[in-house]
Amino acid sequence: MLGVCCHYLEERVKPKSGVRHHVNVMGERTLQLGRYRSGKYSDEQIRQIYVDNVRNLADMLPKISRAGVRLFRISSALFPLADQVDRDLWDNESVLSHLRRAGDFVRSKNMRVSTHPGQFCVLSSDSDRVVENSFKELAIHGWMFDKMGLDHSAQYAINIHGGKADRAGRLIEQIKSLPDNVRKRLTLENDETCYSLVDLLEVHQATGVALCFDSHHHVFNDGDLTMGEAFSAACQTWPDGIKPLQHLSNTDPKHVNGSFPDRRKHSDMIHYVPEPQLQALRDDTVDVEIECKMKNIGVFKMAKDFTIPI
Repeated sequence: MLGVCCHYLEERVKPKSGVRHHVNVMGERTLQLGRYRSGKYSDEQIRQIYVDNVRNLADMLPKISRAGVRLFRISSALFPLADQVDRDLWDNESVLSHLRRAGDFVRSKNMRVSTHPGQFCVLSSDSDRVVENSFKELAIHGWMFDKMGLDHSAQYAINIHGGKADRAGRLIEQIKSLPDNVRKRLTLENDETCYSLVDLLEVHQATGVALCFDSHHHVFNDGDLTMGEAFSAACQTWPDGIKPLQHLSNTDPKHVNGSFPDRRKHSDMIHYVPEPQLQALRDDTVDVEIECKMKNIGVFKMAKDFTIPI
């Protein structure tokens, strides 16, 4: 099945100009580190942001489901600065009640949800402080899924990149140290420069962590595997009973002959689906999160264009 990542877009009309535009109706609110450190937020303001963010998630999941979407990536921005503020600002009954409501809906509709911690979550870093902060961030994601009542398995993936290049041993060491509620949900994604699918196979063999194949990243860093070989190798890392989770995005057509930074950027819509992923999606043997800028709008268009069930 096809998945939508983090945002859900709807068309709106600006009252004065009449211009049509798209807005993210998930409505996450954020906190700025500088403003927090300078005391610009009260505890009540911070607490209310967390409550509102989780309430909006629980309110939006039924709408997302009614549209036919059964795979949704929950934004890693749901709990901004949670590793900085007092825990009781986000771990409280007002927040927990909405997390339970969201989890109840996910289970009742057989939805699949995932999350993707940000670029500063680097388990393979040479810096102990970076690793410590990464553990804190991952712990919050594991806590969130626990409070939603979701299984300790990669069915509800916490997906990260390998991080610093040539540190597979460091990555393996840190993964083995993670608490069960994170480690058993953890997946690793190949990237464009540091860890190809081949590089991550070593980590999988040492830890059992399943590999989330990103076909767009593979184009830039193939590890001497064809698209089909990498697709198959990644699928084989998943345990029985859990469909492999993968990612798909495209280079914007106007940048296909551009620089590396331009070619790696995600396009608004999906123009091309690699044959292994296309066939597997039609056969419903993989779940693929679509990382296009137009989010659900791009997913619905892709489903129609390529004759793929949502």
